[in-house]
Amino acid sequence: MLNLYRLKELTLFDFQQSLASLKSLAFIIPYFFFWLFIFDRLNEIPIENLSGAESIFFASWLLQDQDLVIQMLVDRSASLSIYLFLSLTTAPFFILLAANNQSSSDASRGAFRFILTRATRMELYLSRFISVTLLIVLCLFLTSLWASILALINEEEAIELVITYGLQSFTIIFLYSLPFIAFMSMVSAFARSAFGCLSLGMMLYVFLIALSFWLKNDIEYASYLIPSEFKSMLLNINMENIITSFTALIAYSIFYFSLGFFIFNRRDM
Repeated sequence: MLNLYRLKELTLFDFQQSLASLKSLAFIIPYFFFWLFIFDRLNEIPIENLSGAESIFFASWLLQDQDLVIQMLVDRSASLSIYLFLSLTTAPFFILLAANNQSSSDASRGAFRFILTRATRMELYLSRFISVTLLIVLCLFLTSLWASILALINEEEAIELVITYGLQSFTIIFLYSLPFIAFMSMVSAFARSAFGCLSLGMMLYVFLIALSFWLKNDIEYASYLIPSEFKSMLLNINMENIITSFTALIAYSIFYFSLGFFIFNRRDM
């Protein structure tokens, strides 16, 4: 039976502890240094160059979709579009850093034995998932706000359009991150250490990428082994794409979360 009060207390405790833990700092420091470098470079480039012919040509070669590139760099805020693209591209790496070791170390040390006298396994597993999600949401919100302010300073669009696009970008990146958080919850459920969880998560993700590329010519839907297949759909913001991709991302998250809890629920604590 899920007790909401216990779930809230466990989540808040885990979140407070994670803010100062070495595990979280191993994600927070590289994450913000990366975006400091990117935003500093973007701030040095004139806005007309970001949406110029050379940028469009290079981005069209990269994305293989000129119409989408024009929509991103000309019709919308160019710096926010670059932020959205880079966030979706780097999300798997940063989420693997942020969401690893949700339960592996504590389960191996036997620390959960004392907590299980007062809470259920579902409350433990869900509270760890939510606390990591809150940490990632906070970081995503700060960088999305940073990117929006940069777009306003450069006067790329009207303030209403920048705010709307900034909120859209934040929502898209957050929902794209959810399956990877759930994926690492699953890996953490059977890994025996923090390093083992991170290593196993990276190897398993790389294996799924390689398998999808290997099978894509023989199996039509092999590319959907990983959520990354929906990245191009998320960049092309329209109602049909949003509904399809968001539904798929939620389905990935539920699958990984459920499989992880199945493993966690049968693990010897």
